[in-house]
Amino acid sequence: MPWMRVEPHRRTTDIADGLAGEVADPLWLLLRQWQFGEMTGDDSGSPVAIDIGASWSRFTRYRAEGGLSTEQVPPAEPVPYDPDGPPLEAVVEREPVIRLDRSDSTPWTVAVRAGALLAEMLRAAGRDTAAAALAAHPSTMFAPPDAEAVANNSRVEASTEARYRALLGPADGVGRTIDGAKVLGLHRSGALPAELGLDDLDDLFTAWATVIDEEWGIADATPGSAAWIPDRLEYSYSLAAPPLPGTTDEVVLGAAQYDGRGMHWSSVDHVPGATLGAANDADARVGARATTVLPSPLTFPGMAAGRFWEMEDASVALGTASHGRTDLARMLATEFAVIYSPDWYLAPVEVPVASVSCIDWVIVRDTFGVATLVGTRSTQAGDGVGRQFQPDAADDGAAADTPLLVVLPSALATVTSPALEEVSLQRDEMANLAWSIEQTVMGPAGRAVPRPWFASSFIPPRAISAEEFELVWRLATPVAETWTPLVAVVEGGGDGPRLLRRASILDTACGRTTATKSAVLAEMPDIREEEVSSAGIRLRLVDQLARSHDGRSFVWRGKEKRVWRGEASSALRFDATTPDSES
Repeated sequence: MPWMRVEPHRRTTDIADGLAGEVADPLWLLLRQWQFGEMTGDDSGSPVAIDIGASWSRFTRYRAEGGLSTEQVPPAEPVPYDPDGPPLEAVVEREPVIRLDRSDSTPWTVAVRAGALLAEMLRAAGRDTAAAALAAHPSTMFAPPDAEAVANNSRVEASTEARYRALLGPADGVGRTIDGAKVLGLHRSGALPAELGLDDLDDLFTAWATVIDEEWGIADATPGSAAWIPDRLEYSYSLAAPPLPGTTDEVVLGAAQYDGRGMHWSSVDHVPGATLGAANDADARVGARATTVLPSPLTFPGMAAGRFWEMEDASVALGTASHGRTDLARMLATEFAVIYSPDWYLAPVEVPVASVSCIDWVIVRDTFGVATLVGTRSTQAGDGVGRQFQPDAADDGAAADTPLLVVLPSALATVTSPALEEVSLQRDEMANLAWSIEQTVMGPAGRAVPRPWFASSFIPPRAISAEEFELVWRLATPVAETWTPLVAVVEGGGDGPRLLRRASILDTACGRTTATKSAVLAEMPDIREEEVSSAGIRLRLVDQLARSHDGRSFVWRGKEKRVWRGEASSALRFDATTPDSES
């Protein structure tokens, strides 16, 4: 219908009457309704019932795919996965806190709390003397190193460490509390002192180790998550579910670049043809359901009303949305909200959590009793229906075009602690280097210790000369202690990938090279150069708390990566002439 303009003209010249917008003629209202097409009838009914057939299969297999990407090693073996267990983020990200290979790396807070739990269990079993003996024995008592030893171990500390030494450390050589990390290591190796008389407490020690493993995690050699790729600073894992009803191939979903910031259905990709052994699981949890639901119009706040004279939400004015000629996303969003938003209906279908589902068929029944088959799984390739929430596929073959709906067992909301460690990796084009900048590091007690952003731990030596001078030549200008250079290298004699390798800077005051204080950086190998772009990245080590649908609480420690604030400037210059007072 061509656009027709209906415009009233007043006979008076008073502008107030025109602005009032008075309507005295009902014909004007009818004209406006006719102009907007409200008098045009359609030979179609509105949907009143929808029949839906859905099938699903719950995840039963998980595989961590971490490790260095430069090493050609086979992936880890798939392990059984409990869909009713912890959130998927906890399974993928969780890092063990207690280190048996390096007891000095276990935070003091964890060692003391684990020891307190052991003492409580011993007292409950009527073995008070055993608890006192463990607290007093030199090999099992909590004896934190002094500040000088901590500094020599490239660690920094705050006031928390001093309180631990004063309140929980040995007094005149006599221990006050049990070091749970030491006891666990001795128990695992069968080296608990025989004079303590603990041979009959194996069951108690096993139960205690199970509790602390669930609480903090225990690592024998590998410090981080098995899904962590250290040279790419991201996680990689795969999930598998048994074949859906009516199919023969198991469904494998993979996430190769998970950044640790929460999982959504779009975080995983479908991997056709892959197998993790889920098809052979005897406890396969598959099912199908045919249900009838009542559709309701899908609305959102501020949506344009279906009729012209219907009042709309005044807080949203879609007509005032501004956009440029190339702002296609905003143009599409505005056009959908104004024109096509009343065309959508909501028909809820319940499927299990931690499953991959498929909508097999949809039948819409309207007010005239007409049943219309909207689409099926077999007709998607032709009509293109059902791809809005379909995960991407690793290839473009016919098997990749599968109408899957993924419901991950992810945490809906997590409580995140302040960063235990926070490090940024940024480019410095003026110095032709990349830098790892420590903002927060974890002290020996397990608490966050802020690091000054630009503080330098040394002052350049003053030039010695009998003559007066204004400028001094220096081999290199000083750089803040928290800045560690990352130098580009080529692996494999020129044929391998370009990597960023952690280097050191000479401290001219003491003649030693500076070392990183961050545990995250200390265990980080060479990084793929393409991972550190001009935008930079921020890496954080945090503790997270989440609740499952049945009310259970889960706590885990993991890393998260996100884009940072761009390039940085270290003010590093070589072969420079500077004023003598410059530091």
